[in-house]
Amino acid sequence: MSMSGRLWSAASIAALAFLAAMLITGALPQQRQLVRSQAAGVLELLPEKITRVELESTGRVAAFSRNESGWAQETKGPIDPAVAEKLSMAVQVMHTSAPVRVMASGEYRDTDLREFGLEKPDLSIALYQGPVPVLRAHFGGLTPDKYLRYMTVDGQQQLFLMSLFVGDMWAAVAASTFAR
Repeated sequence: MSMSGRLWSAASIAALAFLAAMLITGALPQQRQLVRSQAAGVLELLPEKITRVELESTGRVAAFSRNESGWAQETKGPIDPAVAEKLSMAVQVMHTSAPVRVMASGEYRDTDLREFGLEKPDLSIALYQGPVPVLRAHFGGLTPDKYLRYMTVDGQQQLFLMSLFVGDMWAAVAASTFAR
């Protein structure tokens, strides 16, 4: 047998041994170049556990409930599938989207909340698991560079700087809900 033939045979045996080891151990090779995603949002509870949402925008309030058949507005019944999808995504981003920056209360204590658009927030949400509120958040104005939005969470002293799309998702739900 030639040298190249022996190399191909050895490579084939090594590949079969590797596949047998994977089969026996049940382990898949780990791709170290891939980054494992972690939910790091302000909502610790899994999004599918949220069964009720209250949304307040410019003095108007809407409440939504989720059951096996999907989302419904509590006073009006089932909602348009496109709005239901926006609502589900808005809940999801509260779980998955980490704040870009978290300011401790000492960093902004001497600043008037009006500067952050939080004295009377344009948009507030409350997320519930059954009858229990698990998160109440208030979205304020944009940062001076217009890339982030200020947000507070009831029961926490920090001021969160969130990516625009987080507040925009909730604003889209509000616009769809209150446009009718």
